[in-house]
Amino acid sequence: MKTALPGVVSSAEQLIAIAHAMEREAARRYRELAVRMRIQSEDVLATLFIFLAEIEDKHAMEVEARAEGITGHPPDLTSMPWDVPENFDEEEARSAGLSPYRALAIAVRNEERAFVFYTYVAASAATPMLARLAEQFAVDELGHAGLLRRERRKAWRRQTPALPPPTDTRPESVDELLALAIPMERAAAAAHRALALRLATRQEPEVAALFDHAADEEGDLSGALAVRLPSVNASPPQSMRAGSVRDGLRILEDAFERYTDIAEKAIDEATLLEAQALAQHALRRLAYVHGTLARRASSGAPVSPEDIGA
Repeated sequence: MKTALPGVVSSAEQLIAIAHAMEREAARRYRELAVRMRIQSEDVLATLFIFLAEIEDKHAMEVEARAEGITGHPPDLTSMPWDVPENFDEEEARSAGLSPYRALAIAVRNEERAFVFYTYVAASAATPMLARLAEQFAVDELGHAGLLRRERRKAWRRQTPALPPPTDTRPESVDELLALAIPMERAAAAAHRALALRLATRQEPEVAALFDHAADEEGDLSGALAVRLPSVNASPPQSMRAGSVRDGLRILEDAFERYTDIAEKAIDEATLLEAQALAQHALRRLAYVHGTLARRASSGAPVSPEDIGA
């Protein structure tokens, strides 16, 4: 009998079937909401939900293509070991106060929950191949969330036109990228170290150890990058603060998104490759912490679902 609770995913075929079902279910929910919005004469929201449904359809087609390449056949829904994880925030989506910004915020949260699910699978995978596939799906979901966050920021600016324009600059060389990355990694390490200390004083040593691990990796990476960059080119120090587990996770996620965004916009191959390498470092940290927290939560350990983004 299937269960709605995450269990063991034992094969690539099972994981592909679950991924495909999750994308199709999200598309179906968005189309249902589009119909409701049309009935309420909320045409802008209806169009937005159709847009989101089409994105999910595209993701489902990508899963189908991956299934053909890995298993040689389309996703087999009969291989699913349990029901599709419930990611959709339907009650909020039906709210009378729903705006384009809030609708996109719901969509972002849905993608983040899918990311948490895949990192849980990756952390629990019995084989390296299954872990790699789960990590690939996690990367996809984080990319989807990043796209939706950009749309959400556009909606916020339309809703609040007085906001100043973003000040992010795009590095045009490896040195400029390193100059951005070094202070960012150092600040992240300091924030995660301080968070780990607070968690340890709250008698949460296992969770504290996760952020200590992230801080170690961020500190090591910033040191390795600093060796490659002349000190005269170093950017000013940055300051970050993580007052909660969720804040600590957000810092990890923001680093991945920042590096992948730089890679997408890189104008030369060297900067592209460097940004991709930094994104891989960020992803490994994020997947490890996210996946371990999700696994602890599923086993009944005292980690708040809100803290892991569930």
